[in-house]
Amino acid sequence: MYDELVSVVRNRVDEYLFQVSRVREVMIKLANGEASTTQSWDDYAVSVYLAKGKRIVESSYTTRSPVEALRKTLELLDRLEESPLYAELPEPNGDEIDMVDRRIKDAVVTGDTAWLIEELELDSIPTAAGMIRLQYVDRILAGSNGAEYRQEYTLFNGYIRVFKGDASGQWSWTSTVYDRRKAVEAIGIAKSLAEECEKLPRADLEPGKYRVLLSPMTAANLLTHAAMAASAGAIILGFSFLQNWGLGAKIGSDHITIREIPRDSTLPNFSGFDDEGVATRDKEIFEKGVFKTVLHNTKTAKMMGDVTTGNAGWILPRLFNIEVLPGSLSEDEMLEVLGDGVYVTNNWYTRFQNYLEGSFSTVTRDATFIIKSGRPVACADRLRIADTLPNLLKSIVDLTKTRYDIQWWEVEDPVRIPYVLVDRLGIVKR
Repeated sequence: MYDELVSVVRNRVDEYLFQVSRVREVMIKLANGEASTTQSWDDYAVSVYLAKGKRIVESSYTTRSPVEALRKTLELLDRLEESPLYAELPEPNGDEIDMVDRRIKDAVVTGDTAWLIEELELDSIPTAAGMIRLQYVDRILAGSNGAEYRQEYTLFNGYIRVFKGDASGQWSWTSTVYDRRKAVEAIGIAKSLAEECEKLPRADLEPGKYRVLLSPMTAANLLTHAAMAASAGAIILGFSFLQNWGLGAKIGSDHITIREIPRDSTLPNFSGFDDEGVATRDKEIFEKGVFKTVLHNTKTAKMMGDVTTGNAGWILPRLFNIEVLPGSLSEDEMLEVLGDGVYVTNNWYTRFQNYLEGSFSTVTRDATFIIKSGRPVACADRLRIADTLPNLLKSIVDLTKTRYDIQWWEVEDPVRIPYVLVDRLGIVKR
């Protein structure tokens, strides 16, 4: 397929990159503790980058016949204006890192996943719902700059939501290998959250600033937005609260370190090369609250007078995997240290009112506990966290030692993260 694509653009463009991925996937949708639907896909995902002069175009297709689509993309190139972001493709220096779990690959290729529901013992929780995904990907990146890389990887990812009366709990997991322990642990946490909330009375919470314990589910969503703000693309386009802060600025507390770890092959977004063929590297975005790294591809690096950090995106930089370093708390003592406050186990609908200030709101979902003297005394109906990312970062007072690998529809990029204790966070009624 690659040779066919090259033949279409040869002598018609100055630069090109092609990424061709064969994605084989099985998704199991759960309802009432059993598989309600099992879907499978075997697709070719093709992405192309073309440059002529300083005009650039990027396009993606999910098709087994991308040549005609490529021809139509090529026709667009002459109609475009020169891009202020244009930069020549860099010399590739990446390397190949693979992680293929034979059991996942065989299940996806053969379609045999009946064993999975049985192994996870989901039929023992008749009120469980959610999704489990198995994936095997074989991708190639090649282009006119000499990039020529291949990567194979597998994915085992899911989330489980358990209902108990009017209460519910949810948890997720992600991995590049079949890890029964992670999945069973997530199911158990979701079940225990629902059961604990169902036992407690319902109570309202007055708007105000509270000590808040963010579960890994909630913290992953919010701190991913903080990491994304370090993308040069977000800074250039005015979608980042970091636009007015320089490297070395003290933005968060000493307790918060957020790293990007693209070379960690235990998390699904790993890679030894970025979309331009440049070597990836693990790096601190915030280290003990200090802003350490702006994430670049060659285009944004040229515009801002910097160097690429191995985070290409063809147009704007991208994130791979994220980790938040652990703290000193054990899970057994985290509510005691919280004292009086709110324990938020999940959230969704995170929206920004002002990107440059980092002003956001997000709605709590599933079990939300009101804590008094370190003990849950009530479950709150849906609340809204309304604050700013700078205040969140500077108000972190500790984190747990244990961490979880989180990925679901509100956390698209995998995050390895502990529970996060915040001293003062704004909460309002929904």
